Amino acid sequence: MFVVCLVYSKNTKDDEKPWIMVLNKDRGWELPGGQITENEDFDVAALRELYEETGLLGTAVGYDENIIEGGVVVLIEVESTPSPEPWDSPDPSILEVGWCLEAPTRLAWEEKELEKIRDHDWSSSKTLGS
Repeated sequence: MFVVCLVYSKNTKDDEKPWIMVLNKDRGWELPGGQITENEDFDVAALRELYEETGLLGTAVGYDENIIEGGVVVLIEVESTPSPEPWDSPDPSILEVGWCLEAPTRLAWEEKELEKIRDHDWSSSKTLGS
């Protein structure tokens, strides 16, 4: 099983909802995430993956196991203020990290998959406070 992180900032304007994506050197742009290790809770796995791939710490506020097959999408809030400037990842397989307002080119997934995750109604999902 794997986790995917949908990451928003607490410090955004009401009309904007930028999210974080990472540029994997082999696959292209994708949401942060990865495999859940044995006996690891998915919210812990999501926060670990977020830190490993972006260097950011956050709070897992919700999750849904029904958005993507075989995985869990975890909604995470971070304190970091969105900026148009990308930054380096601590993970050598990630070329850069950045805030997005629209889907970048060279997506690792189909744009419909990304839209399904981003447009999900989180009011019907389970809430957390990790």
